[in-house]
Amino acid sequence: MPTEFAAFAFIITLAAVVNGLGIVRWLTGLSEYLRRRQALSIRPYWVFILIAGFQFMLHILMWWSLWGVRGAGEINFLIYVYLLAGPILLYLGTSVLAPDIVEGSVDMKAHYFAARTTYSTVLALLWIWAICLSLVLWGAVPKTLPVYSGFLAAALLQRFSDGDRVHAVVAIVNWVLLASFIGLYAMNLGTTNV
Repeated sequence: MPTEFAAFAFIITLAAVVNGLGIVRWLTGLSEYLRRRQALSIRPYWVFILIAGFQFMLHILMWWSLWGVRGAGEINFLIYVYLLAGPILLYLGTSVLAPDIVEGSVDMKAHYFAARTTYSTVLALLWIWAICLSLVLWGAVPKTLPVYSGFLAAALLQRFSDGDRVHAVVAIVNWVLLASFIGLYAMNLGTTNV
């Protein structure tokens, strides 16, 4: 049976809650920094700041894009579990990437490179999930495949490269791809299927 709005609201609630936890994780960290900024020693790293902002925007975009699921056909339990995997992966990426403030200091560059391998592996899995989601829900290759493929390539570069310059380029490319994705596929609510 096609997903009616009441069923859609029920189905999407847990995905939205998990996604919202990632947003809360970033906002909690930011508010902690703002409250304690005089007593904190933060060594900023612009690449980390770009990647953290990108990760936060992915949460916003996930929330926005989940509206497209309402047009899916029959959703059974296995499809539902697959649907939940995306917000879970996004949350795990955020949890790995967001630094904990220990003893009043954070070295963002050291934290980023310590978290990089796990974070980018989770991010690559998220992009594979996103590519396959359209196949699972609609049985079609997503129109967003070129941009998702670019995101996947960037995540794999992040995963397998130790070079500062590569990570700087990846951080910038991710923002360019994000702007492209929003401009091409997600500017209006319901214009993209996740």
